[in-house]
Amino acid sequence: MGSDESRAPGRRPRPLAPPRLPPGALREFKRFLYRLYLAAGTPSLEAIVDAIGQDDGLPGSPSKDTVNRILGGAKLPGLHDAESVAAVLARSGGAEDPEHVVVRTKQLWIAAQENPGPPPRTAEDWGAFALGVHRAVAVDGSGVDDLTPYIARKHDELLHDRLRHAAEGRQSVLALLVGQSSTGKSRAAFEAVRSELSSWPVLVPRGAHELVEWVATDSVDARTVVWLGEAQRHLTEPAGEEAARALAELLARVTPVAVLGTMWPEYARKVASRARETADRYAHARALLETYRAEIHVPDGLGDGLGQARKIAVRDPRMRAAVAAAQWSGDGARARVIQQLTGGPELVRRYGTGPGNAFSEIEHAVVTAAVDARRLGHGSALPGELLAEAVAGYLPTTARVTHDNGWFATALRSLCAQETGSLSALVPDRVAPGLGAADGYHPADYLDQSVRLRRAHLAPPEQLWEAAAAHARTVDDLYAMGQAAQDRRRHDHAVRLYRCAVERGGDVARPALAQLLEEAGDRAGAETAAADSARAWAVLGAVRENRGDGDGACHAYARAAGAGERQAWSALARLREAAGCREGADETAARAAEAGCPRAWLTLARLRDHAGDTAGAGAAYARAARAGDPWGLLGQARLAERAGDGAAAETAYGEAGAAGVTTAYVHLVRLRWAGGDEAGAERAAAQAGERRDAEGWCVLARLRRERGDTEGATRAWGRAVAAGSVTAQAQLARLCEENGDRAGAERAARKAAWQGDAEAWVALARLRAEAGDPAADLAAEAAAAAGDTDACTMLARLREAAGDRPGAERAADAAAETGDPEAWAALSRIRERAGDRVASEAAVAKAREAGATGAWTALGRVREQGGDLEGAERAYLTATALGDVDAWGALAQLTEEKGDVRRAAELYGTAVDAGDTEAWEGLLRTRG
Repeated sequence: MGSDESRAPGRRPRPLAPPRLPPGALREFKRFLYRLYLAAGTPSLEAIVDAIGQDDGLPGSPSKDTVNRILGGAKLPGLHDAESVAAVLARSGGAEDPEHVVVRTKQLWIAAQENPGPPPRTAEDWGAFALGVHRAVAVDGSGVDDLTPYIARKHDELLHDRLRHAAEGRQSVLALLVGQSSTGKSRAAFEAVRSELSSWPVLVPRGAHELVEWVATDSVDARTVVWLGEAQRHLTEPAGEEAARALAELLARVTPVAVLGTMWPEYARKVASRARETADRYAHARALLETYRAEIHVPDGLGDGLGQARKIAVRDPRMRAAVAAAQWSGDGARARVIQQLTGGPELVRRYGTGPGNAFSEIEHAVVTAAVDARRLGHGSALPGELLAEAVAGYLPTTARVTHDNGWFATALRSLCAQETGSLSALVPDRVAPGLGAADGYHPADYLDQSVRLRRAHLAPPEQLWEAAAAHARTVDDLYAMGQAAQDRRRHDHAVRLYRCAVERGGDVARPALAQLLEEAGDRAGAETAAADSARAWAVLGAVRENRGDGDGACHAYARAAGAGERQAWSALARLREAAGCREGADETAARAAEAGCPRAWLTLARLRDHAGDTAGAGAAYARAARAGDPWGLLGQARLAERAGDGAAAETAYGEAGAAGVTTAYVHLVRLRWAGGDEAGAERAAAQAGERRDAEGWCVLARLRRERGDTEGATRAWGRAVAAGSVTAQAQLARLCEENGDRAGAERAARKAAWQGDAEAWVALARLRAEAGDPAADLAAEAAAAAGDTDACTMLARLREAAGDRPGAERAADAAAETGDPEAWAALSRIRERAGDRVASEAAVAKAREAGATGAWTALGRVREQGGDLEGAERAYLTATALGDVDAWGALAQLTEEKGDVRRAAELYGTAVDAGDTEAWEGLLRTRG
């Protein structure tokens, strides 16, 4: 293939950009050709055409424009032209077997022709309704299908600002719009993408597994939007942790990318809460959302946008009807107009009239079964067979009599209104490929959310569990409903659901199934269920260890280690060490190291160090280091430092740092500083910084500040920022503020916010509030704009404590405007402790109005701690009426303490039915 220089003077043509295509067979085909192009050195189009023309054995004769479309276009080219391009590129790139490359090209071309997949689509191409925006209900039967004019609110500013950062190429962003159903989350995301990222293609994964596959196959390009409507389907279902890890990898590796999702508050709380006694199911999802400060709260109401809604209502009958309905329903103060636009409150009203009224008894039961299945974890479209089989459990015996064999189809036709703009209680879906009849259903969002709150404390009838085991759509649905059954102590149902998942290839359910059988005393069944699952054997080891069965635990951990569970080696070594069998522990660690898992030696070293066996710890650290784990060097260094051997510690820390343990340089900073070697401490910080670990500079900054060297601390914080520390910006801002340099403080805070960290603004808000500076409001608002709405809550607390009640309420209102009700909930508790019950209840009402379902339960706990048991009981009862499942357990415990054991048992039972895993012990205690 001739050189470009021989053809024309001047610079070499710029290489073609890779085609931008959604994941699928066409993308794989195009990327295969593009990699050949790169391997060939990105030859010019003329050179490729000439090379093809000089080989009469090639089947095609593409022009320069055709080659351009083959390599950079988004459409499937002709096979012969593609084969010809692949052949000359393979030869030019030095492929070992060019003929095989041509064969592979043909295979990929056929796959792309048979399943080309969708073309790349922008938000505008998708359209709002395809991306989950609810249609406004037509009030006159006209079937109007246009979007209503958009009313921007506070959260829109935050979202647009983040997407602008992505558009300018500064960073990848993750934004999760959290709010109740039908509050405008999807519409806000659609409008923001359409405005700020209008040319970016939008990818919509069907679930967590597809998302994971896209990241694993490098199928998401820079300058792409990943759309996670109903993000709980991607982050809280069985594959959610894998999806969270994949998203973290994507956001770190591909820049810029925008990941947008929506989620109801109850799911966001589930992710945010750390389990106390049960396994932490959402650790990676929680870390992802915290790292990117992803949550943007969407309030229930329009707030100041109500005036704009009234102006729109003059010309839009749908908006006019929604505004009137909000006022009529008593929602005018909150301006819950958007919900009225979608018809959600009307559906709830119809459902609330009970069976046999707006909905027939069968229709009402179908809706209830659908909501129960969804709240218990069935995330995908509900099969009709599941609903038809479950519905009998929701009907009295008299309503089960029907002479119509088509009773279910009749109910579906009524519930799934098909006319545009009409109300549908069930939304039909089609999961199977191609066009055709619906094969799944899900309840309308607003109705779903309302009904699940009413039924949050109720366990479903047996028929729903049985129907799910027989007809759940996916393995993930079976597993999730198995978890729900297990949480509610319906272990027989859980075992059946887990078994069904395993039988359908869902190994994810094996650990849970094995654990349940083991806890039930069926050891043989548990081991059969574990099969060759490394994770299941590790779970069995933990169960047996907790029960004191050391031999059984060792057997299980050994099976887990043999099956590839790396952590099991450490557990096995730990057990043998605890049993006093040092020789067995050492043998286990040695075998682990041979299997590529030297961490077992570290486990033994730390155990021996903790037991005071310094010599044994040193020997184990040395074995870990020799086996290839540089953390062993760090352990040796720390032992040497404790022993006062500074020279040996210096050497070992240096070796550990050179081997990749950058925290070793941080230890060196402290060691040298303590020895008076400030220059050496700075060199160690610089070594860590060169490896993008800023902690050494941060430590040095703190040490200098403790000594009173503000100037030196400022320089060190600056070096930490240069090494990649975003949090160091907050420290710089704090120093500037304390030194009276407000402009410098705000510059540092803005830089931190641009990098996705609001901590600097939070620090400024706190400093200014403590100083009584009104500018604290502006800093708190800036923190909220950067993604940290807690700053407003902090400001409300500080001002309330200082006696500035109007200022506290201003901050609470600011938090509520961004959809975060916690400031009002915090004020209610502060005022309760201060003895101002009237103001406390006014604040908790505001918190509840802003969407804080747990505010009354938290207030009840404050009253209980203060000895007001009657007031606490009233608060808990109010919370249960509002659907807060945590209130049942709190009420049960209070009732038990008051001596009413029978009533306490009933309440504990309700808490168990609500999924409160910590209520079971109370139930056993009060029933026993």
